[in-house]
Amino acid sequence: MSIHILTTDFKLTKQLTQLLAGGQQTFRFHEDLEALITMLPKLKKTDKVFYDLQLEPTLMAFDALRFGGKKTNLVAFELLEEGSTKSSCPKTAMHYFVLSSDLRKSGVRLKKVLHEVDAMAVKKKRAAKEVSDQKSSTVIKSWANQGPPPITLSRYLTAKSECMQQLLVKIAELAKHPKFVFLTGEDGADFELTAREINFRTNGDQSPLHIVDPMRVEIDEIKRSLGTEDRAGYCYLGLSYELGALTIARLSDYLDQLSGADGQEPTPCFILGHVNDSEGYLEDEVKALLRSFRKLGEVIEIPAMAERIDDVNLIIQSVFTTLRTAHPFLMTRMLSRGAIEYLEAQCSEMSYSSLVRIIRNSMALAQRDTLTEEELKSFGDDSPTSQHLIESFADEKFFKDQTGAA
Repeated sequence: MSIHILTTDFKLTKQLTQLLAGGQQTFRFHEDLEALITMLPKLKKTDKVFYDLQLEPTLMAFDALRFGGKKTNLVAFELLEEGSTKSSCPKTAMHYFVLSSDLRKSGVRLKKVLHEVDAMAVKKKRAAKEVSDQKSSTVIKSWANQGPPPITLSRYLTAKSECMQQLLVKIAELAKHPKFVFLTGEDGADFELTAREINFRTNGDQSPLHIVDPMRVEIDEIKRSLGTEDRAGYCYLGLSYELGALTIARLSDYLDQLSGADGQEPTPCFILGHVNDSEGYLEDEVKALLRSFRKLGEVIEIPAMAERIDDVNLIIQSVFTTLRTAHPFLMTRMLSRGAIEYLEAQCSEMSYSSLVRIIRNSMALAQRDTLTEEELKSFGDDSPTSQHLIESFADEKFFKDQTGAA
């Protein structure tokens, strides 16, 4: 667990250093908001991000911090003089505390908010486990009465696990009657791959999935791109928290008018992804749009990695094959059995995206034939070498010894 603190105030930096020094959680100060935002996807679920409210007038970008910090615990704080009642705490802040000139009072408030954040994280984890257990129980009971679903092959999704087989069966049923699709899942789930699988089941290779910029959706342009063929055209919009204001307005108007369409011009079947528990970051207009999608379309939930331990090995091999094909200079050819078992044991703490990044980082930076558990830990998803990876991954000069080239 670590704490990342955004502030440019020397007085606050000194006070927080005194309060946090010697504690169990490491801490780091940041002055650049953009640099902190780029780090957010790499933070663990137990990490916390504190942000100084007095920076809001100059940065005007805390919304970006809240959108980017879906997996982190965001805590707003500010310095108030004793007796002051003027608070700048935003309505969207779930956690907030006040620092003052009294170090003892500040320490008590800090401990309280840390306890509050950790307690909420534990509560969410328990709730997620209960939902997972309920789903597993329902699947077991269903199979006891009807038998397991038929083994179904996939083009884009890795689906050896029982829950993913269930997902493929649902997608196959959806392909018979195409409609709007509302995809839900954990942050970092394989949303786009699922959208591609839905389109492939419906159209085969005849019509590729249309993917748009969620900030600038042009309905008429999408219709022209999909053509007038007698088949459903799927368009993936991205994730709900990525939608821009103009896109939200256009989609809302389009959904309102959809019932009056004559049915002759091509009607795109939109697919929208939505990260579970992200409602706290969404505007009211987006929430209204989500309700329309739920009403008009099919809701499909992508299983969490915690339920997909049987898929981990196949995902690893798929990533290995793809990376070695694209970058034959990579020296790594396989993972040890211990490394695979480590990733399987850690899958409950990972998303699909983080698993892929761990493999990518380790392959790019470990100059070894076989990856072990030690390499995975050294070049993991939250490794400080990840920034270096951006420069070195596609640079064959980084690997001085070219014996690893295929």
